Amino acid sequence: MIWSTDVISTVSSDTEPTFLITFNTNKYAFNAGECTGRSWRQGGRPWRGVNALFLTSIGTQRATGVPGLLMFLADASIGNLHVAGPRGLSHYLATLRTFLWRDSMSLNPIEVDPPVATALVHEPTPIFKDENITVFGIHLPPQSPADPVSALESNTSNMPEEPSTSRSKRKRSPSPKSSSKRQQVDETASDSANTSNSFMSTSLQGSFNKSNFSPYALIGDDAKEWLRLTIENMFPKMPPTPDEKKGRKGKKAKKVEESETVQPGFGGARHNKLVWHKERQLPKFVPSISNSSDPAMRETLCYVVVGPRYRGRFDPEKAEALGLEKQNRAKVCKGETVTFKVPDEKGNMIERTVRPEDVIGASEPPQVILILDVPSPAHIPDLTTAFETNPLYSRLHSKKIEDKNEYSVHVIYHMCGPRVLEDPRYKSFMNGFADSVHHVVASREHAPDPLTFTSVGGIQLKLNKLDSDMFPIPYYRLKPEKELSLSGLPPSVTLMQANLHTDCRPVKPPQLLDVTDNFHPYATGEKSIPLSKPVLGAFRRSRSRSRSPSPSRAANEPGQDVVVVPLGTSSAAPSKYRNVSSTLIQIPNYGNILLDAGEGTWGQLIRFYGDDPDHKSGVWEFLRNLKCIFVSHAHGDHHIGLIKLLAMRKQLRVPPTSPLWVVSLHPILLYLQEFSDLEDLGLNSPDGNGVIPVLSDALSWRPARKYLGGVASENQPWLDQNKSRALARDMCESLGLSDFVTVDVDHKVRCYGSVIKHKDNWSIVFSADTKPTNNLVRAGEGATLLIHEATMGDDQADAAKEKAHSTFGQAIEIGRKMEAKNILLTHFSARYPRLPPASMQDNTTWAVALDHAKIRIADIPKLRAYIPAIKRCFQEIEDDEDEVETQNTATWGD
Repeated sequence: MIWSTDVISTVSSDTEPTFLITFNTNKYAFNAGECTGRSWRQGGRPWRGVNALFLTSIGTQRATGVPGLLMFLADASIGNLHVAGPRGLSHYLATLRTFLWRDSMSLNPIEVDPPVATALVHEPTPIFKDENITVFGIHLPPQSPADPVSALESNTSNMPEEPSTSRSKRKRSPSPKSSSKRQQVDETASDSANTSNSFMSTSLQGSFNKSNFSPYALIGDDAKEWLRLTIENMFPKMPPTPDEKKGRKGKKAKKVEESETVQPGFGGARHNKLVWHKERQLPKFVPSISNSSDPAMRETLCYVVVGPRYRGRFDPEKAEALGLEKQNRAKVCKGETVTFKVPDEKGNMIERTVRPEDVIGASEPPQVILILDVPSPAHIPDLTTAFETNPLYSRLHSKKIEDKNEYSVHVIYHMCGPRVLEDPRYKSFMNGFADSVHHVVASREHAPDPLTFTSVGGIQLKLNKLDSDMFPIPYYRLKPEKELSLSGLPPSVTLMQANLHTDCRPVKPPQLLDVTDNFHPYATGEKSIPLSKPVLGAFRRSRSRSRSPSPSRAANEPGQDVVVVPLGTSSAAPSKYRNVSSTLIQIPNYGNILLDAGEGTWGQLIRFYGDDPDHKSGVWEFLRNLKCIFVSHAHGDHHIGLIKLLAMRKQLRVPPTSPLWVVSLHPILLYLQEFSDLEDLGLNSPDGNGVIPVLSDALSWRPARKYLGGVASENQPWLDQNKSRALARDMCESLGLSDFVTVDVDHKVRCYGSVIKHKDNWSIVFSADTKPTNNLVRAGEGATLLIHEATMGDDQADAAKEKAHSTFGQAIEIGRKMEAKNILLTHFSARYPRLPPASMQDNTTWAVALDHAKIRIADIPKLRAYIPAIKRCFQEIEDDEDEVETQNTATWGD
């Protein structure tokens, strides 16, 4: 059996480390930071076969790509998935309930509690096991706040004395009927997970039936059960029974799986009673120490992945000499010892015993992969202690031949926080493994920051030759902030890179796969940017056309210096050339507004503004001046990147001097509140300059629809609409706005567009996702700029109507009715992987948005003039990936 491991993504401005283990039958993913799905797609790897996802920590660093990845996997017909992680996993998955559910999938969460102290000296129990791999977990608990330098210089022994009181309290007893079984190996966990889909314990039922019932007040086992039932509602497909697993082959298997799929819709027959309470706040998750973003206070779960043990070859000549007949040969091959009678030299019958080792060669030891997440030097003692005291792990951390013959560690993925890799204790730990082990290291301070999505980067390089102001070259860095000193490190150390492939059987060293790079050789001048004569000719003609003045535009019109930066222009899911929805508005002398924040928005911002280790300039200055994020609705492609932005703002070393107002619907604000139990996002910071939630319904241009039953004001101050309106007035004052109103539009879910009016007498209307609606026309009359979705071409009007979106022509017509002075089209279907179709016949001042373009409102006519040149540029891409919509069915936002 051949199996291997790959690095899908590594530390960069866009991504965090994600790994994939591949067998013929199944794949296993480890971690899902931002843009995991997009990176996976860029690498050209298929989704099918993914059986399990393992998270090393729960938070924005390792898990913000989980929702997008789950959508990709579900829409790739992955029917059953196991998700493992440390404490907080179930809470995190349940926070996604208002925007993530897939009736065609069964999801089994495996939340791994820390072991009791005595368990450290016994053989560990696997947290997951199937026919390919056995997975063990090593907890690195959060540490008390401490000076990292002090931790680095400490000479404290790795062996702890008695477990502290605080650590012993962190042990959580498993909830009945669920958690205790889910922490066992695969077969037990999956089969027990859904047998009680409609089951509710007597204790929870008693609380549930009270008139003043509040999920937020639940504690202990009742709280755990609420989370379990919530997750079952999100992924209600029943997992296969053991008999079905064995019997599923070929077409029969497909028919059985299809018969198990329930009809779409959240609230079907297989959903339990909790479905009607999905917009009420979850039970509070209380972290063991703190939800701080300080690396020392993160809890992580490291993984030991043991591959299959292959028996030695059967020797038929030895079997023949021993008189081993066919029926006994089968038993010996299964590991049994057999005794039978054979004639001796004189013809007398004698007993002979044959053991497996008599006819079968030495077995091949299982290959082992270690995935170590060490956030800070303070975590090193717990890691080294585990490998010193645990019988299994100590055999892995060994140079002895006899230990290697039992388990052969092939590759170790090290995810190292600041100063970990330079710590003498960690170097000593690395050197304790056999010299044949390959160490693949991800350390942000020692890593370069190349562009991850080089396909779109290559296009940007070409367009930069058309207009260097409108199409700036994305930020990248090919040298690390700090050179990695190999002194004291083991012999085989490799910096982690995307597309690093390692064969585990047959055993081979890591090698970098040959992947086309359309950006770096040209950006550095190593190669000339490939611009053909037709492209150069199109550039010249477009520049000439762009210099023709617009007769309807006065030079002193208000708002002409406002800058629009499309950060994501794709609908539903990211692609090679477009990220998902986000649009930046820069108001000179006032600050920034972000319209939606799809997954990967943080990376897009770094590539646009650049990074600064001191947090004084670049993207960090942008964060300080970011004063409003408006999230239009709860489809994932419009907001999955929001928590990453807030977490990064919390890390500002030079703090902001004004708040960040987040204007959105109740489900989004609730999601932020609940996620804050896991990681501090800066909500309602005591200094007054944190994140302030504002209910978008309260700012509606007309009375908003009420939320259905089940929404209570449990620790949710934004539901006070008068308070939200008062907070919005403060926001308007900070941004120089005369008004900020929301407009209900026509989409499949509750969705608001917005009208932003400035005191300087200009306005911007944002449509969000919608069919053509006169609500926008009436609320946004005479807009300076209309930013409108144009998901479909004009030949797809029926599809657009079915999916509650607009065509190009419909979007332009709304602009005409509104008498908007400029129109910017965005949110394009994946059926247009490069440039969406656009007719140049009318004279309306409209243009097509491109990721990372820097567009002053005054330059909208110029961008329109550039469209033929941009189109010609895209036409010359030699690319075998036609990302038509039928191939990209991840419905993040339909």
